[in-house]
Amino acid sequence: MDTPGSIGYWPDMRFRGLGLWPAVVVTLLTGAGFAGLKFVLIGELAFDYDDKTTHLSIGWMDRIVHRCFEKGAITEAVSQGLAAVLTLGVLVGYLVNAPLAGAWRCAWLFMVSCAGIAAGTVLTLWLNPWILAGFVGIAYGAACAARGKVIPLLSRATRRPNTQVSGFINASLVIGLLTGTVMGTMLREQLPESMRATRHLILFAFMLVAIGLSVLVRPPEPRRIPFRTGMRELASGTSLMLRQQWPLLVGGGLAWGIASAASLAVYIDAIDRLEFPPTDASFMAIFAAIGAIVGNLGSHYFTRRRHVVLSFVALAICIGIYPHVIHGWVSAAVMMIFVGAFFAAPTNVLDARVLALAGAAGLAGRGSTVMSLIHNVFIFLVGFGLAVPLFLGVMTPTQQFYFLAFVTVITILVSSRAHLRDYEVRSAVNEPGVVSSAGGSLT
Repeated sequence: MDTPGSIGYWPDMRFRGLGLWPAVVVTLLTGAGFAGLKFVLIGELAFDYDDKTTHLSIGWMDRIVHRCFEKGAITEAVSQGLAAVLTLGVLVGYLVNAPLAGAWRCAWLFMVSCAGIAAGTVLTLWLNPWILAGFVGIAYGAACAARGKVIPLLSRATRRPNTQVSGFINASLVIGLLTGTVMGTMLREQLPESMRATRHLILFAFMLVAIGLSVLVRPPEPRRIPFRTGMRELASGTSLMLRQQWPLLVGGGLAWGIASAASLAVYIDAIDRLEFPPTDASFMAIFAAIGAIVGNLGSHYFTRRRHVVLSFVALAICIGIYPHVIHGWVSAAVMMIFVGAFFAAPTNVLDARVLALAGAAGLAGRGSTVMSLIHNVFIFLVGFGLAVPLFLGVMTPTQQFYFLAFVTVITILVSSRAHLRDYEVRSAVNEPGVVSSAGGSLT
C-alpha cells in the first residue's frame, strides 16, 4: 500500500471540486488570449508593414526583410517567425516551468501563466514586440505544464477515461486558440491604428477573467516535489521518458508542429491567394475547430496504431493538395474540417498515452512538462524551418504546404513505432523505477 512520502502516494482522492469545467474554461481562455495577442502582433508587424518607411537598425537584417518583401513573402515570413519566437520563449521557460509543475498546484500554474500573458498584452504597446514575444512564450509554457498535469489528475478524480479527459481539455485548447485567432484578427482589422491601445487593453481584460477563474482549478494532487528536487531530476527524467516513450512524444510533437505552422499557412494563403479579407480568412479557424473537436472527442474510439497512422496519411494528403484544390470559401471550409479531425484524433491518442503513463507513476507534473517541452521543440523547429527560407526568399508560399506534407510523412513513420495497445492505468508502486503496463520505467 502506498504511504505518505512514497512516490505513488495520493491523498484522499474523493473529488469535492467543481469537476472538469474550471480546467476546461481556463484552458480555453488562456489559449484565446495567447492567440489573440499573437494575431494582433502579426497584423501590426506584417500587414501594417511599409517597405518605404520601415528600416531595421542592423543592415543585413534590413536587407533580408526588404528582399523578402520584394518576393511577396513578408506576411508568411513574419507570421511563421513570430510564432517561432513565441515557441522559443516556451522552450527557454522550460527550465523554470518543469520544476514548477511538480512543486506548484495546478491553479498557481494557470494563474502565473495568465498573469504573464496579461502583462504582455500591455507591455507590447511600448516595448519591442519581438523581444516581449519570447517572455509571453515563457508565461504560456506554465499553462502548457498545468494543462498536461491536470489531465491525469482529473481523470483519476472524476473516474473518466484518461483519453476522454484529454479530449475535453485538448478540444477546449483548440477552440481557445482558434477563437483567439479570429478575435485578434478582428481587433486589428476593426480598430484603426489610432485605437491600437484599445486592442491591447481588450486582450488585457480578457486575461483578467482567466486569472480569476484559475483559482477554481483544484483537482486532488499527489505530494509536491520540491523545486530543487524537480530541477535535479529534470534532465534525467526527460532523458528517460524520451528513451522509453520516444515514438509517442516525437509523434505528438511533430503533429503539433505541423498544426501550428499549417494554421498560419492557411490563414495567409486565404488572404494572399484567395483574396479573403483578414477577418474572413480567420474564420477558417472555426471550421478547423469543428474538425478538431470531433477528432478529440471521438479519439477514444480509435486508439489502435493503424487508426493513428491512417489519420496522419489522410492529413498529409489534405495538406499537400490544399493549394491546388482549394479555390473558394466552401472548399476551404470543408477541407479545414477534415484537416482538424485528421490532426486531432491521432494526436490526442498519442498525448493521452504519455500522460496516462506519467499519471500512473505519480509523476503527472513531470510527464506533462516533458510532453510540453517536446511539443514546443517541434513547433519551434517546424516554424523556424519555414520562417528562415521564407525570409531568405528560397521558398514560395505554396511550397510551405509541400514542406508540411513531408513532415507529416515523417510523423507517420515515427507513429508506426508507437505502442498503443489498451491497458488499465494503475497506481504507481512505492519504489523508484515504476514499471508501467506499457513497459519501461518512468522514474
